[in-house]
Amino acid sequence: MLEIHFMELPKLLIKWRNREVDPREDQLVRWLLLLEASEDEEITQVLEEIAMQEDQVLKKAMDEWERVSQDPEVLLAYEARRKALLDEKSALRRAEKLGEEKGKQIGEEIGEKKGIIKVALSMIQKGLDNQTIAEFTNLTPEEIDKLRHQ
Repeated sequence: MLEIHFMELPKLLIKWRNREVDPREDQLVRWLLLLEASEDEEITQVLEEIAMQEDQVLKKAMDEWERVSQDPEVLLAYEARRKALLDEKSALRRAEKLGEEKGKQIGEEIGEKKGIIKVALSMIQKGLDNQTIAEFTNLTPEEIDKLRHQ
């Protein structure tokens, strides 16, 4: 039988800090908290206590994690991967910013064009000639003719 669990670590951490979940009672909570153990001394301490007292598999995993984290090659690979992820995140942020700026620019251009067309239509209703309308709006005679026939 296969079970799939979706857990949001930030929410789990909040629940753990509020004592709503207990890693001593829930093996899944233990393993998920292990993902955060390197960043949080309190979590590490609780998990080490559990590993020493009751969970030999967790102890084995923590021992292996400790051994691997001392290996210079593994640390080098970790740092390279971390840098690549940060570079990718930075590139995405830069692309988002450029996209927002481009979208804003396009929106302004569309709004400006709509405003010019509105002014040109008002001028057409007042009976002004194409040359006068073109002087004030910078529309081409073809564009003005098209507006006249709408």
